[in-house]
Amino acid sequence: MTHSRLVSNLASDGRERSDFPVVCESCLGDNPYVRMIRADFDKECFTCCRPFTVFRWKPGRDARYKKTEICQTCSKVRNVCQVCVLDLHTGLPVQVHNTALGVNPNDAVLPKSDVNREYFAEEYDRRVRASGIIDPYEQEYGKARTNDTILKLQRTTPYYQRNRAHVCSFYTRGQCTRGAECPYRHEMPITGELANQNIKDRFHGVNDPVALKLLRKAREMGSLEPPEEESIRTLYVGGVVDGRVSEQDLRDCFWVHGDIESIKIVGQRGCAFVTYTTRDGAEKAADELCNTLVVKGLRLKLAWGRPQAPRVQDEGVSGQPEAAYGGWFPQQDKSDVAQQYYYMPPPPSQGGTSLYPSMDPQRMGALVE
Repeated sequence: MTHSRLVSNLASDGRERSDFPVVCESCLGDNPYVRMIRADFDKECFTCCRPFTVFRWKPGRDARYKKTEICQTCSKVRNVCQVCVLDLHTGLPVQVHNTALGVNPNDAVLPKSDVNREYFAEEYDRRVRASGIIDPYEQEYGKARTNDTILKLQRTTPYYQRNRAHVCSFYTRGQCTRGAECPYRHEMPITGELANQNIKDRFHGVNDPVALKLLRKAREMGSLEPPEEESIRTLYVGGVVDGRVSEQDLRDCFWVHGDIESIKIVGQRGCAFVTYTTRDGAEKAADELCNTLVVKGLRLKLAWGRPQAPRVQDEGVSGQPEAAYGGWFPQQDKSDVAQQYYYMPPPPSQGGTSLYPSMDPQRMGALVE
């Protein structure tokens, strides 16, 4: 049997052995140097009740210790993290994927009886080994298809606040005496629907309060209403920062909805303006990309452009409009131009009296005989 550094290897006893967990970037932490503690068969999986290899680590300096909660087999079936049981690519609960894709939660992936769960897990692992793919991250385990709801709610950046320390139970009762040395958070716990979370419900996609909150948020997201002025064919794109998004990247996202007239990126303001040749193309892009525009991992904001105010040209003495000023610096008021020059004395008179300071022999220490 081929052994891999990253792949779980099942022995003849049917127990899972692995050298590295299947975790998301948020649970792994922002520290590139992570020291993990591995314990073989230290715990039973919350879903299939099989013993598996448990990993424990500290994802950050001010974070709490985290450990794997489900086995790698269950993680691969749902394509979820072994710690937070959220999707590895979108960071969303299983219930959100099931609702967006129209999957019935009663059609469980894993059997409910102990014997059938054991057989299902062993058969799944056997198919994985027979596929010939050594790296488990190269397989399409349980990756969900793309959907508008998923694109609206998916997380594009890691959420490290999930790794914060737990709330100090002694502080909630007013009995904590450790002060700043206490490794737990000194704040009152959050009460409400989010306080009742369960790993099994999140894995099977039923009665998950986090998923219900996200689905309500998706329903409340509105669409872009086109402006009444028909001449507006420009869309505003916000969040273009750090120079990561180029003009070609925006063109690849917007050209499928219509012919593009111009794309202008304003780097100082972190935004861009996409102008279509027709109004229909702009309306189609606004409907399709509203709340779903993600470029190179950045979630961009989309809005309609505003009409530009007409420029007022100054009229000269003859009554004709003057030419527009095209300089780099702001145009100055002509009435104040004469006041900005230094004072210059009048020229010397015909009598020969020197009036210029440079012509006075008594200046600059000169001696007069």
